[in-house]
Amino acid sequence: MPPAKPSRPALVRQVVGVVIALNLLIGAILLLFLQQSFRQQHEHAATTAHNLSSVLKENISATIREIDVALNGVALDIAQLPDADAAGPLAALLQRQLDRQPALRPVRVYDAVGRQRYGPPLEAGARVSVADQDYFLALRDSTTPGLALSRPLRDPALQQWYVLFARALRKADGSFNGIVSTEAPLHRLGNAFSLTQVGPRGAMTLMSSDQLVYARYARLNEDDAMIGKVFPSPKLREYVRTGHRPDSYLFSSPYDGIERLISLQRVFDQPLLLLPRNLYFSVGLAADDYLQKWHEEVLLATLLMLMCLLTSSGGAWALLRFWQERVANQEQLRTFEREHAANEERLRIMQDLHDGVGSTLVSTLVLVQNGTADTAQTVAMLQECLDDMRLAIDTLSPDEPDLLPVLGNFRFRMEARFKGVGLPLRWTNHNLPEQLHIAPHDGLQVLRILQEALANALRHARARQVTVDLHFTPAQFSARIRDDGCGFDPEAASHGHGLGNMRLRAQRIGATLAVYTLRPGTAVDLTVPLPPPPTSD
Repeated sequence: MPPAKPSRPALVRQVVGVVIALNLLIGAILLLFLQQSFRQQHEHAATTAHNLSSVLKENISATIREIDVALNGVALDIAQLPDADAAGPLAALLQRQLDRQPALRPVRVYDAVGRQRYGPPLEAGARVSVADQDYFLALRDSTTPGLALSRPLRDPALQQWYVLFARALRKADGSFNGIVSTEAPLHRLGNAFSLTQVGPRGAMTLMSSDQLVYARYARLNEDDAMIGKVFPSPKLREYVRTGHRPDSYLFSSPYDGIERLISLQRVFDQPLLLLPRNLYFSVGLAADDYLQKWHEEVLLATLLMLMCLLTSSGGAWALLRFWQERVANQEQLRTFEREHAANEERLRIMQDLHDGVGSTLVSTLVLVQNGTADTAQTVAMLQECLDDMRLAIDTLSPDEPDLLPVLGNFRFRMEARFKGVGLPLRWTNHNLPEQLHIAPHDGLQVLRILQEALANALRHARARQVTVDLHFTPAQFSARIRDDGCGFDPEAASHGHGLGNMRLRAQRIGATLAVYTLRPGTAVDLTVPLPPPPTSD
C-alpha cells in the first residue's frame, strides 16, 4: 500500500515545526557567535586596560622618583652645610640647586618645629608654619627616610591643582632638623594622560591608599570636582589590605553612572612613600566604548534573524500555498476521475441492461405477438426484467461503490418473494463490515449471479428450504446459496443459458463460481476478490 499523504493540519504542523526548528538553530548559532564575540571583546578590553595602566604607572612612578631624587639631593647637601641654620649659606646652596634643577621650583625649607626658613610663603603676605600638616608630622615621627606627599591643593591665583613633595632634614646624629619641600602641578603627573586613548567615556585615576583622588582624566566635566575627594572603591580597599592586585573588574562610577572595565595598578612596588603609604593608578574603559563593535554585531545578528524569520515564513507560506493548489488540483482530478468512472460504470450497466433486459423484453414481445406465450411465462419474463431494472437502479444510486445497502435491498425483495410462495429463505451474514467497496458494474454482476441462483432454486429445485451464507474478509467476499431440493444434472445444466450466464458474469469480474449437486440439493459458491480499501489523501 502506498504511504498515506499528510492531511492539511498535519502538513501545517510539520512546516511550522521545520520553520521553528530552523530559526531556533540559526538563533542558537547567532547567540553562540555573539557570546564568543562578547567574551573576546571583553578579554581584549581587559588586556588593553592592563597594558595602559602598566605603562602609565611606570610613567607616574618615574616622574615622582625624579622629583624625589632631586629633593633628596637637596636634603643631603643641606645636611652637609657647616652651619645649617645660617641663612646665607643655605640660600646660596639652594640657588645653586635651582640653577641645576629648575624643575624643583619653588623650594621651601622648614625647621624642626615647622617654621619656614627659606622660600616663598605658601600663602601670600605671611610666613606660615606647617607644624600641623600631615606630611610634616609623618616625616618628623618617622625613623626611616622616605617621601611624603600632601593632599591635593588648589592655587586660587593660577586656578590649578598641585601637590607638595617633602623630605626630612637630618642632623649628623640623625635627629630631625626640619623638612625641605617642593611642589608640582598635578598636570605634571598626568602629562601622559592626554596622550593615552581610553575612548570617549574612558577614565584614568590616580588615588592614594586611603582612596583620595590625586589626578583624574576623562572627557567629562567632573574631573576637577573629584580631585581631593575620597573615591570609594571596594577593590582598592581590598588591594591595599591584602597586597594582591585584583583582576580587571566592572565598576559603575557613582559620579557619572558609567560602567567601566577597571585595571588597577600599585604605583610603587617597593616602599618609597611615608605619606600616603602608596599611590594607585587605574584605567577604566567604558563598556559602551569597547563593546561598540559588539553592539553593531548584535544589531546585524538581529537583522539577520529577522530576515531568516521573514524568509522562512514566506517560504513556508509559499509551500503551503503550493500544497493547497496541488491538493485542489488533485481533488479536481479525482472528482473528474470519479465522474468519468461513474459514467463508464453507467455505460457498462446500460449496455448490460440493453443486452439483458432489452433482449428479454424483445423475446417476450415476440411470444406475445405470436400468441405462443402463456400468462405464467409472460409474468416470469416480465418479473425477470423488473428484477434486473431494480438491481441496476440500486447499483447506480449511491455516489460511493458500497454494495452493502444494495445487498440489503436485494435481500428484502428476495425474502418477500420466497415468503410469497411459502418457501423459507434463511440469510446469514458473517463478519459483516461497515462498508463493502465494489464497483457498481461489478456489484451488478454479483447481484445477478445471486439472483439467478435464487431464481433457479425457486423455480426448479422443489426445495423445502434455501440458505444464503455471506462471508466477508478484507481480501474477498464469498457467498454460498444452498437448497435441499432435487439437485440438477451437470451435463444438462451445462447446455442451458442460466448457468452459462452466471459463469460469464463471474469471469467478467474476476470471481470464482462453483455449482454442484449435494444429494439432496444444489450449492452455488461465489468468491469475489476485493480491491484494497481506498486511502484518504
